[in-house]
Amino acid sequence: MRLTILAALIGLLTLWSCSENQGRLSDTAEALLERLDAEIAAAPRYEALKEARIDSLRRMLAHSADPGRKFEAVDGLIAEYDAYKADSAIHYVNMNLNAPKARDPRVRNRLLLRKADLYSHAGLFPDAISLMDSIDHAALDADARKQYFANYCALYQYIVEYNTDFDPALQMEYERRRHQYADSIRMSTDSMSLVHIIYVMPELAESGRVEEAAARLRESMEGYAEGTREYSILASILAYVYKVNGRPEEYMEYLTRSAVSDIKGAVKENMSFRELATNMFEAGNVERANVYLKKSIADANFFSARMRNAQSLKMLPMIDESYDALQRKLYRRLQYLIAAVSLLAAGVIAALYFIRRQYRRLKAANGQVTLINAELSCLSEQLGHANADLEEKNRALNESNVIREQYTGLFMGYSAAAINALQSYHQSVRLMVNQGLTKAALQKKLESSEFIDSTIKEFYAKFDEAILRIYPDFPDKVNALLKPGEEIRLKPGELLNTELRIQALIRIGISENAKIAEFLRCSITTIYTYRSKLRRRALNPEGFEEAVFRIS
Repeated sequence: MRLTILAALIGLLTLWSCSENQGRLSDTAEALLERLDAEIAAAPRYEALKEARIDSLRRMLAHSADPGRKFEAVDGLIAEYDAYKADSAIHYVNMNLNAPKARDPRVRNRLLLRKADLYSHAGLFPDAISLMDSIDHAALDADARKQYFANYCALYQYIVEYNTDFDPALQMEYERRRHQYADSIRMSTDSMSLVHIIYVMPELAESGRVEEAAARLRESMEGYAEGTREYSILASILAYVYKVNGRPEEYMEYLTRSAVSDIKGAVKENMSFRELATNMFEAGNVERANVYLKKSIADANFFSARMRNAQSLKMLPMIDESYDALQRKLYRRLQYLIAAVSLLAAGVIAALYFIRRQYRRLKAANGQVTLINAELSCLSEQLGHANADLEEKNRALNESNVIREQYTGLFMGYSAAAINALQSYHQSVRLMVNQGLTKAALQKKLESSEFIDSTIKEFYAKFDEAILRIYPDFPDKVNALLKPGEEIRLKPGELLNTELRIQALIRIGISENAKIAEFLRCSITTIYTYRSKLRRRALNPEGFEEAVFRIS
């Protein structure tokens, strides 16, 4: 009864722990986030692949004497570093600006536009504006002019995002300029071109044509593989479009797809993780918010993106404070669970002590009955008229033996139930940890089977001791039923082994394979195999287990 109450208490505590899941998401969103978490763990592998490509280009640059080959290698390094490390990308742009090929105005303008775009991404806005203003717009060819408009459009977008404390009038002016350059892109580019999709679709969505913008973005995404910079940007813009339209599930889906693509492409200049951290924090999922924000800050520091870093650092104190509060809450919950486990363990120990004490009393009673039986046997010849009384006492003795065996069976079932209850609790706590509600140290500790194993070991030791107290010569009597050379050999320190425990259970009336398997915590097939093999070793295989049952 006490054990049942304790098990119920543990169940209530577990339900209480699981009932406070925060930030519940749809199955699709949760699956995408789990995939993102897995990709974060694999990020070093993707970064190693990028570093290998960079090393290959550096070797090509170092071992090439041809200026054209050198220019090509540096151009490849600029592309690899573009969204990976701003300082290195700018360094290689400057290297090609000093190359003979840069004397061509078209090549030089392309490199200057690339450099200005890198300044913008790194948050070096005055340098970006100065460089853009130095470029002669009229001298640009059609492709360079598109990039010129795109640079200014992105530049003013970044300035608005970074400087949130601007005077409202100045903010409006920067927004006006961004819209102006986006409109220039709309008029000067093909509607299916990437630059048109990237800069015009957000304008289309803001004007109310959300479905049209979303359809165009999805169609454009189909042309790029996950892990490319284009896929990441398009997914991020599509997420923004759904956010504008008030569709949070689609917003989360494409924001997560953008983050996955950023990791696979080793992109460090990203906004997806900062946005995901904000979303997770608002949904109450503080642990994921903390992971994504730290990832955002680490990426921004690696890329040298002052703008992204400043944006992420604004959220860091709030998420850190919430994360610390969550850890304190989990620690308190751990203390409650440890107290409950301790209470349950104390209950089991008390029950085992009570059973052992009852066994001692039963053994004393059996000793008295045996003494009385001997005395009655000696007096039987002299007291023939007392035969009826003697038979009555013999029946009482047999009933006592039945009670003893029933009590033994009850002890076994009770102890097995206690062990199963402990194991069920262990599994429930493990499930709680796997659902992400506790930190890794708690999971490691609670996944240990040490407590269960030691309890089972102690339980079998008590069982062996009980059997040998009731049937002191039990192993020898079983071996007497076996063929010479086929006897059961015990290891040093063993009271009984698995074969003898099976026979002991048969002796106390437990003969069904299923019950024996449950008691010994193994499969029914294993029990059947043990019994079959031992019968084949017996002097009388057919009557072997019946003879075991009659052992006294």
